Amino acid sequence: MKKNGRHKSQKYSFAIIKHFNSPQSAVTLDGNTVERVDKIFIPDWGVFARCASYDNHFIYEDPEAVKGKKGRWYHMCTCGSAAVITGYSGYRGDASKDTLPMLVCYLHASTGRHADGST
Repeated sequence: MKKNGRHKSQKYSFAIIKHFNSPQSAVTLDGNTVERVDKIFIPDWGVFARCASYDNHFIYEDPEAVKGKKGRWYHMCTCGSAAVITGYSGYRGDASKDTLPMLVCYLHASTGRHADGST
C-alpha cells in the first residue's frame, strides 16, 4: 500500500541531492536550496562543528529536519550519505589540526568514497 508516493513500510526519507548548481550550493529532492558553509552550530552542545572540505561535495544541515520532519538525518553530505560528528582522529586526512569537532560524510570517513563513488 502506498501513502503519499511511499510504501507504508518506509519510515525514513533522505535529503538526496537531485542536481548540483555549483560546488557552493545544491537543491534537495524536497526543493530546498542548501549552501556550503565552513561550520554549523550544534545547539545541544552549544558549539560550532567544522564541516569537512571536499572538492565535489559538501556537508549541510537538512532544512526539513530543522523544521521537524520525522525520520530525517539532521546533517547530510550532498552525495546522499548522512554526516556525522567526529574527533580529530576521524578526520585527520580531511582538515588541519584544530580543536573543533568536525562533521564528515559518514561513507567517505568509513570507506574513503562518497555514495556516488567519488573520492
